[in-house]
Amino acid sequence: MKKTLFIFISLFTSLLFAQTKINSDYASAYRQALISFENKQYGTSLKYAQEAIRLKKENVLKEVNKLERSLATREVRAAGDEINKVIKALQDRDEFDIAQIIEYYVEKKGNDYFNNSIKKLIAYIKTQEEYPEAQKLIGDIYKLEGEYALAESFYQKALEYSEVLDVNDEKYSILYLMADLSRLSGDKNEMEVRLLNITSTETIEKRTMLIKSMVNIIKRDNPGTVDRFFDMYRFEDYYSLNAYCQLAEYYKECGELDKALGFSALAVITGFSKMDYVISKRELNYEYKDIQSFLENVVNYHDLVEWGETNNIWKSFDLLCELSNKCGGKTFSNDLLKVLARYSPSEYWQHTAVIKLDSLN
Repeated sequence: MKKTLFIFISLFTSLLFAQTKINSDYASAYRQALISFENKQYGTSLKYAQEAIRLKKENVLKEVNKLERSLATREVRAAGDEINKVIKALQDRDEFDIAQIIEYYVEKKGNDYFNNSIKKLIAYIKTQEEYPEAQKLIGDIYKLEGEYALAESFYQKALEYSEVLDVNDEKYSILYLMADLSRLSGDKNEMEVRLLNITSTETIEKRTMLIKSMVNIIKRDNPGTVDRFFDMYRFEDYYSLNAYCQLAEYYKECGELDKALGFSALAVITGFSKMDYVISKRELNYEYKDIQSFLENVVNYHDLVEWGETNNIWKSFDLLCELSNKCGGKTFSNDLLKVLARYSPSEYWQHTAVIKLDSLN
């Protein structure tokens, strides 16, 4: 019994060790690159990132070669294309290290991702030799050093292989960084195009109609418009939120105030929708009542207040008031400023609202 238990523990430990060891060399180099970057040791970070890229390419090529050699044997070929049968055939041949490579990727992506096909799994592994996370980090280093052309080339490569990213949504960070490069390089037109490209193509028609509706209701300049505005509208293109904020500022600078108003309204309603959704998940009996009660409730959640600061939501509220006032929505602007002057979760923007309200009255 003890011998059997020992063998089981040994096999389990060896499998666990193998799964943590796979890709550990390049992952370790990348971690060192991140640590060095955080410590502002940019030269060291660059070397580790380059080493991570080299090691990952080598690692993937080795895995593919090992797999293809083993899969070419008569016994494994006879198992067919089903992943579970191939693993069994490899284990029967005591090729546990090869089986563990397959198991690593199945655990990472799930068997359904490959349709239980070993051919599809091999094809996927071949795409993994690129390291977009490390490419992005090198871009970050060159951006900080003011080498914008070099930063651009590494961001472009990271974006080209964004499907390989472990966290797929990281591609939005790369897109925002490229838009910021355009700003730093003084190419505002390119920055505008890149910010617009961040926004989801699936929501363009909906976004256009929403902006038109929101701008119209603001410009009607009727009492009670603020309440109707936050009652009627929701928008959930959260990854584009920062793009909407930046586009509003950009169009304001260009003197295109109607466009700026539309995107500032979109930024506000997108941020508002996100916070409204989060609160509804946290509070069992939550129901949106009005913007005053909503902002009072937000104050109870420090993380939401902080998220609003980080994502320029409170700034966007202020900009919406300013642009509404300039574009014919004086009543909307005045009414929203009254709410913000009392209930804004940000002390700075609350104070700003008080000053602006005094100047209007």
